[in-house]
Amino acid sequence: MKPFFQKSYEALVDSPNGSAVWWHSLPLPDGNRVNGNNPDKDLQLKMWGAMQIADDGGLAGKKVLDIGANDGFFTVAAAIAGAAKVTAIDKDWSTWPVNIGYSTRTWRVDPEIVSGDFLSHSFGNVYDVIFLLGVLYHLENLPACMRRLRSLLLEGGVVYVETQMSQIKSPLPVFEYASDIYPTVAIQDKKNLALVGISNQLFPNEPAVRNLAHSYDFDCVSLSGPHNAYTQENPYRQFFKLTKRRG
Repeated sequence: MKPFFQKSYEALVDSPNGSAVWWHSLPLPDGNRVNGNNPDKDLQLKMWGAMQIADDGGLAGKKVLDIGANDGFFTVAAAIAGAAKVTAIDKDWSTWPVNIGYSTRTWRVDPEIVSGDFLSHSFGNVYDVIFLLGVLYHLENLPACMRRLRSLLLEGGVVYVETQMSQIKSPLPVFEYASDIYPTVAIQDKKNLALVGISNQLFPNEPAVRNLAHSYDFDCVSLSGPHNAYTQENPYRQFFKLTKRRG
């Protein structure tokens, strides 16, 4: 069996389980990789590296929540990295939980897989680490999101946030409202407004992320830098590490 964190692959496999689409370029134990939707087949590996999890003490023995887990790359990665418990949640849609089921069976890991809305689901756990990757800008209610994240974290717990960013340059916190009729950084896709986590909503600039974190008692660190090939190659997106302040 090849390692999960493969730096190369032998061949790309189109939808190994017959699913309509795969968003994640999942490594496979035979050394191949799923042909994910993005042209960059190393995208999720670069995102994992951008979080610098190993440099932050790793995940061994920790409880991890993957919000918007999609095809399951980060859920599997957390389990293989030694997390004691991993919970994955996403909306029940065409490829969920079919793809993540395939991912976890293939790598022989056994996370808790939940179909629902993280804002209202009763998890029955608090977590050391939360992944909120590609989710923030889909949410209609950011204050409710921040309160919910705090309630789901242990003291000193960490949220890794990856988000589409506004390109509006301002020293003040600005949220760009996604639109189908104005030239915003991405379209809103109005037809999906009723579908949780599908339509685009608000794109923050960096001061907006920092202010949002401060408002709900998180310390905020940008994860941009020379180690972060992901954001260097995707300048409209950014990573942040939010740490729940104690007391």
